[in-house]
Amino acid sequence: MSALAASVSQRRAAAHGLGSQHEAVKYLGQDFETLRRRCLDSGVLFKDPEFPACPSALGYKDLGPHSPQTRGVVWKRPPELCASPQFIVDGARRADICQGDLGDCWLLAALASLTLNEELLRRVVPRDQDFQQNYAGIFHFQFWRYGEWVDVVVDDRLPTEDGELLFLRSGTGGEFWGALLEKAYAKLNGSYEALTGGSLVEGLQDLTGGICECYDLRKPPAGLFQIIRKALRAGSLLACSIDVSSAAEAETETTTCQKLVKSHAYSVTGVEEVDFWGHPEKLVRLRNPWGEVEWTGAWSDSAPEWNHIDPRRKEELDKRAEDGEFWMSFSDFSRQFSRLQICSLSPDSLSRDQLHKWNLVLFNGRWTRGPTTGGCPSFP
Repeated sequence: MSALAASVSQRRAAAHGLGSQHEAVKYLGQDFETLRRRCLDSGVLFKDPEFPACPSALGYKDLGPHSPQTRGVVWKRPPELCASPQFIVDGARRADICQGDLGDCWLLAALASLTLNEELLRRVVPRDQDFQQNYAGIFHFQFWRYGEWVDVVVDDRLPTEDGELLFLRSGTGGEFWGALLEKAYAKLNGSYEALTGGSLVEGLQDLTGGICECYDLRKPPAGLFQIIRKALRAGSLLACSIDVSSAAEAETETTTCQKLVKSHAYSVTGVEEVDFWGHPEKLVRLRNPWGEVEWTGAWSDSAPEWNHIDPRRKEELDKRAEDGEFWMSFSDFSRQFSRLQICSLSPDSLSRDQLHKWNLVLFNGRWTRGPTTGGCPSFP
């Protein structure tokens, strides 16, 4: 098919809704329902020929076929890892997202934020799948890619080491929607290793199709707390990070004396205002996708500040669990963190009360060697 004919065909398909949230494009032409029915009829669990359970799916360098880090990796299905695997138990929660041996905190911070928006989550994680009814070893997820929604099919063979999941795992151990979604996103990007060290903005946009605003917390806008509150109420996804101050810190995830990790993505999951010694105190709730290592300063899980607010408010907000989630004052948040990303489902400004009318224009094209090559400026 010529480039012109392909472009015309693409426009016609888009005009009929293909690529919209109601009719996602089937990635690599794989149709979930057709493949699942074929497996159920034959009684054979699905094995994905487009993303096979082999060394190349793990990576190409640090996780490459001959890397010491991949020795001993065994691909196993969830029924081989626990007696009663579940896809989602009592709804998807932030605690379901615990980072494994992969540097994709940027994606997991976005994913943990996604659990706060049930409508969005259902778009990315279709509920027509589980390990009980019509189980065939096949699952699917949807992502926003190049201006359209794509449906990505994967089998449920996951990389393990010593009987434990190597990458994303659930805090409960028997829930697998997060690990399977991570695999689907790895397939979309070529390998698991391709997810290492990505962009928060990219993760937020790929899970929502939304529009990101980035705030420099060293020069915050007036009313930032209200902007965050408005964004959370609107169902936006929020994440933040701390910049490194040296090349040595950039090589590793350095932890501060109060247990905040530099060059690491955190989800922003809530804001509250409490009465503290007769004065209003603004609080921000964050989550470390590791599922552990929490802030130890003011308003942390065991901090004395909790003893000086209304007991009912303390009961509502104070959770003393090592789950990666913690509170801190808004003033400490603004001082400690460097950047805040807010991904909204509408281009309407979060910094104003009135709405603005926007127009959307979509141009279909392709990368061409030379004038539109794209990619990082560091690699011309």
